[in-house]
Amino acid sequence: MIYYQCSTEALNLEIRRRGYIFIGCRDQLSEALQTDDNVRGSDATTVTTEVSGPFVPRELNSSRTAEFGKTAMVNSLVGEKIVYWSMNTFFPVLQLFFESGRSCIIDGGRLSSAEIGLDPALRFRLTECTYEEDGRIVKSIRPERFAHTGGGIRILEAIIAQRKSIAVRSQASGTGVYTPLLTGSTIVHEIHTVVGLKLDGMRDVAYVWAKSSNSSATGEKHWGDVRPAGPRDDIPAPCLGFPMHLIKPGCEVPVFSKECQVSIGRY
Repeated sequence: MIYYQCSTEALNLEIRRRGYIFIGCRDQLSEALQTDDNVRGSDATTVTTEVSGPFVPRELNSSRTAEFGKTAMVNSLVGEKIVYWSMNTFFPVLQLFFESGRSCIIDGGRLSSAEIGLDPALRFRLTECTYEEDGRIVKSIRPERFAHTGGGIRILEAIIAQRKSIAVRSQASGTGVYTPLLTGSTIVHEIHTVVGLKLDGMRDVAYVWAKSSNSSATGEKHWGDVRPAGPRDDIPAPCLGFPMHLIKPGCEVPVFSKECQVSIGRY
C-alpha cells in the first residue's frame, strides 16, 4: 500500500500498532511502513483475526455460485492431501487439487480487480509441492527420485474467520467537475472474511485472503471476502497434461502471459 498521502499522526499510530519505534518525517514513515508490508506481507497489515466457525456469512454464501459452485462446508477439506494448487491464473481463485482426485476452489472474486493471497506461513508450506501462479508453473524442490513418496500435504484444520486489516483510503474534499477532489489519504480498518488452513507441518492456522490489485479509490474496499466452493471430482490437475519431467526441481516455466503481446509501433 502507498502511505505518502497519510498524515504524520496516522503514520505514527500505525508504526506503534506494529510494535516499532521510528522517528522521521512523513516520507520516512511512509517508506518504513511500505518496507514492512513488503517484508512481512499480510502479517504486517493484520490487526485481528477472529474465528467464526465453519460457516461463511449469509450474504457471501450464495455469491458467484454459477461460476464456481455452491459454498462448501470448510471442514469437509479436513483430511484431504494437497498434491497441486493453482492461484490467480485466470480468475481470482485458489484451486486445490487433492490426492483423492477431488478439487476445491477458494473464491475471492466479489471485489473488483481482486487477487488471492496467502499468509506467509501458508505460502511457505504450500510451495513444497508443485504449483501454478499467475500463469507460470513452479516445480517442487523435492528431488525427482522422491517425487512420488510421502503423498501430498494433509489438511489438519480448516476454518472461517473474520479478519480486521488496515487499508489506505483516499479522502474527498468537495466535488470537481467530473471526479471528487482528493486532498489526502487516511488509514482505516476493514473487516473481511478469510479461510484458514492448518497443514501438516504447520504450528498454527494461516489464512487465504483477497484484496484489490489496484490502489483503493474513494468508497472502495481494499480487502475482499473469500469462500470455499466444492469439493468436486470432475476437474483433473492441470499438471497431468504438462510434460513435468522436462522441468528441473525448483524451476519455473511460463504457461501463458497476462500482458499484452502487441508491440507498440509494430504495425
